Amino acid sequence: MSKKTLVSAITAALVVGAASTTFAAANPFSDVPADSWAYDTVTTLATDGVIDGYPDGTYQGQNTMTRYEMAQIVARAMAKTDLEKADKALVDKLAAEFAEELDNLSVRVADLEKKSDNVKWGGELRYRYYDIDRDSSLGDETHNKVLFRLEPKAYIGNSGWTANARLDYEMNLSTDENDNNVEVDRAYVEGPLFGATVTAGRTPIFTAQGMLFDDHISGGTIAFGSDQFTTTLAAGRYNQNHDGND
Repeated sequence: MSKKTLVSAITAALVVGAASTTFAAANPFSDVPADSWAYDTVTTLATDGVIDGYPDGTYQGQNTMTRYEMAQIVARAMAKTDLEKADKALVDKLAAEFAEELDNLSVRVADLEKKSDNVKWGGELRYRYYDIDRDSSLGDETHNKVLFRLEPKAYIGNSGWTANARLDYEMNLSTDENDNNVEVDRAYVEGPLFGATVTAGRTPIFTAQGMLFDDHISGGTIAFGSDQFTTTLAAGRYNQNHDGND
């Protein structure tokens, strides 16, 4: 084989190899080759508990995946913060291999977040009835009411802060003397600040499983600490008569 033929063959091989790589990167739905090292790496991460794999908790390594599917697995692994050093190195290696797909995935998620509604609604409909007959001077008591509660939560950009509210409407089914008023039971913001979680406004307070305090104050709270031990400080004004004189 002449030098010219050899150079032509090497050039052709490099062009084909470059075209294949470009195609794989440009088409995230192309399959990762069955003999790729990525499968063994993902299997190791699944064994170490870094990724969950399929719904039954196993990773079916005999099935090929697209580069997009592999990037999704890598993205979930990258979200873990307590990785062992060896697992972290494997995740970094996968991230380098599927960098373009991960980048495209991030852009796609960001675009969806911009288009989605940043307000979430929760709530409940509660019916409560009781009839108490007393022999004491306190007299009998009948409670027959429906409570309709809405709890909107608005996400403030990507700051981690939320605006929260709770609106209550109570209807007495025993009488026609409903005042038709909606009570704004809570209205506060919550978010991270200097490593702590802060709330401000008409904010809820719940201590000792509600045994000491289960109500709202006009003020704020600061919660800080670890997952095992958290300290919460609260300060504000409390109107003990807003729900009666008890």
